[in-house]
Amino acid sequence: MTGTSPAAAKGDVRQAFANAQRWVNAGRPDLATEQLEAILQAVPGEVNSLCLLGSLYSSQGRLEEALVLLARARDAAPGFHQAALELARVQRQAGQIDAALSTLEGLTARAPDHSRAWNVLGDALCEAKRFEDGRRAFRKAAETDPHRGLIARSIKALNENRRAEAERDLREVVKADPDHVHALVGLASLALDAGVTVDAERLLERARRLSPYSDVVWRNIARLESERADYAKAEAAARLAVEVAPDRADSWSMLGNVQAWGLKPDDARDSFRQCLAVDADQPRVWLSLGHALKTLGDRAECEAAYGEAIRLDPALGEAYWSLADLKTYRFDDAQRQTMTAALKDEAVPPGDRAGFHFALGKAFEDDGAFEDSFDHYAQGNAIKARLDTFDMDGFQATCAKLKAAFPVLSERSTNAEGPTPIFIVGLPRAGSTLLEQILASHSAVEGTMELPHMLTYVRDMIAGPGYPEALDAMDAGAFAALGARYLEETAVYHGDAPFFIDKMPNNFVQVGLITRALPNAIIIDARRDPRDCGLSCFKQNFARGQTFTYDLETLGRYYRAYVDLMAHWDAAGPGRVIRVRYEDVVADLNSEVRRVLAQCGLEFEEACLRFHETRRAVRTASAEQVRQPIYAKGVGHWRKYEHRLEPLVRALGDVLATEGRANG
Repeated sequence: MTGTSPAAAKGDVRQAFANAQRWVNAGRPDLATEQLEAILQAVPGEVNSLCLLGSLYSSQGRLEEALVLLARARDAAPGFHQAALELARVQRQAGQIDAALSTLEGLTARAPDHSRAWNVLGDALCEAKRFEDGRRAFRKAAETDPHRGLIARSIKALNENRRAEAERDLREVVKADPDHVHALVGLASLALDAGVTVDAERLLERARRLSPYSDVVWRNIARLESERADYAKAEAAARLAVEVAPDRADSWSMLGNVQAWGLKPDDARDSFRQCLAVDADQPRVWLSLGHALKTLGDRAECEAAYGEAIRLDPALGEAYWSLADLKTYRFDDAQRQTMTAALKDEAVPPGDRAGFHFALGKAFEDDGAFEDSFDHYAQGNAIKARLDTFDMDGFQATCAKLKAAFPVLSERSTNAEGPTPIFIVGLPRAGSTLLEQILASHSAVEGTMELPHMLTYVRDMIAGPGYPEALDAMDAGAFAALGARYLEETAVYHGDAPFFIDKMPNNFVQVGLITRALPNAIIIDARRDPRDCGLSCFKQNFARGQTFTYDLETLGRYYRAYVDLMAHWDAAGPGRVIRVRYEDVVADLNSEVRRVLAQCGLEFEEACLRFHETRRAVRTASAEQVRQPIYAKGVGHWRKYEHRLEPLVRALGDVLATEGRANG
C-alpha cells in the first residue's frame, strides 16, 4: 500500500477516516476501502466508517456486504440519518424495495422534519408504483424543507423575470445543500432561459439521479429536450412527469406543449383538456388549447378557447392577438374598447401590452383606418424591441464569413439514401406557408413545420468554436454525420414519405451547411416584394426568434443582407436554389406549380392546384389563409401604408430596383 498506514498503527480513528475521505475525493476508492477496513478491524463499531465503506462496497457491486455494514451503522446510531438514507439507497439498488420503504418509513417516523428523508421516501414509493403516497411524501418534503422560504422567493423572482435575484437565492440554497433538487432544477431553468443547454443538462442529470421520480425534474428535462428539438425524448420525459403526477396541471400542460411542437395537435388538444380538467382556471392553458385547435382547423372551438382565456384574464393581450392572428377574425366595438382601456392600465405586462397593440392594429386595419392601425403596430414593435434587440452588424459579419466559408456549393446528388428534404427558406411572411401547402398536397411529399434542427446545430457551434469557424474542423465524414443526425431527428415528422418539407425561413443563412450535410436536399427561396414582405413582418407579433422585424430600418437592412447572401449562393452553385416569387404564384398558379414540381423532380398532380382542400395541421400565422383558394389582395398591400414605410424603403435602397414588383 502506498497510502496512509493502517488506523491501528496510528491509533487515531478520526485522522484515519479523514484520510479515507481524501482517497475517495481523489478517485482512489481502492485505497479508501483499505483504510476503512483497517479502521473497522481496530474499532468494529465505528459508524462513520461503516457507512462510508458500505457506500464504497455498493459502488463495487458488493451489495450484500454493503447492506450488512449499513444496517449495522443504522442500528448502532439511530440518530445517524445518513446511514439510514444510504441503507435505503442500497436496498433499492439490490431490488429490495419493500425493505427500503421500511427503512425510510422508520427514518421519517424518528425524524419527521427531515426533508431529504421525505423526498427519498417519495421516490421509493413512486418506484413501488404507489404514486399517490409518493406525492404525499414529496409534499411533506416541501413542507419540512429548511430552505422553503428561499425557494419560494426564487420562484416568485423567476415568475417576475427577476433572474439575477432568483439565481442569487438558488445558489445560496445549493451552497448550503448541494443535493437540493428544487434548487438544482431552478438553476437549470435559468440556464435554459439563457440558452446554455450544456449547464442545464448537467444540473438536471444531477437532480434526476437524486430524485428520479420528481415530476418537476422530468418537466424540465422535457423542456431541455424541446430546446434541443428532440421531441421524442421530450415527450417521453413529459409522459413520465404525467405518470408520477397526474394530478399536477403543470405536467399535463408540459406534455401538451411538447406534443404541439412535435406536430401532434390531436394529442396536444387532449393533454390541454386533461390539464384543464385538473384546474380550469388557467387562461394561458386555454390559450394553448386554442393554438392546438387552430392548427387542427377547428375554428369555432379555437375562438371559444381564446374567449375563455380572455374571460379568465381580461388583461391577457396575447389572447386578443391570437384572435387577430386568425387573420379572418373581426373585432367588435366592445372588444376594441376593452383593449384600449387595458392599455391605460400600467400593471399590464409589456408582452401583453404589445399583444393589445398588434391586435388593435389589425382591428383598425380591417376598418380601413390605416393611420391608427400603423400607430398601434409601431407601438407594439417598440415594446418588443425594448424586450429583445437584434445585432444587425453581427448578422452582416456572419453573412460575410459564410461567403468565405462556402465559395462553392456542393452539387445536388440524387443518389443519397433516405428521404429528400425540401428546405423552404427566405423571410417570414414571404409566402412560404402557401408554397408548403401546395407541395404538401402532392402524394409523395409530407409537410411538417418550421423545424428548428439546423438552427439548433448552428447554435451549438456558436456556443463552442463559433460559427462558421466550427466548420473548419469538419471533414466530409463529419458533414455526412450531421446530415444523418438531421434525418434521424426529423423522422418523427415525415415518416416514410420520400420527400418532406422543412420551412424554417431562417435557414437561408445555412444553405452552404445544408448542401454539404444533405447533398440531396432541395432548396427553395420563397421571395416576395420587400415592401409587402417587410410590412407583413412588421404587423406580425412573432412569438420568438424574429427580432429583426421590430424596426423598419432594420427590416430593410436585413432584407438587403438576405438578398445579398442568396445572390452569393446563386453564384456559388448556379441553379442549386429554386426561386419562387409569391406574386408569380398568385398571378399564374398553374404554371408556377408545374415549374416548381418539375424542378423538384416531382410529377404534376392536380391536387397541388387544389391545395386549399388538403387537410393537414398548419402551425404558422397563415394557417387560416392557406385553407382558402388563392387570392391577390396581399399583393401591393404596402401602398395602404406607403408614406409610413419610408424608413424601410430608404434602407432597402437599390434592392427595390430588382426586388420591387411593378404590379405592386
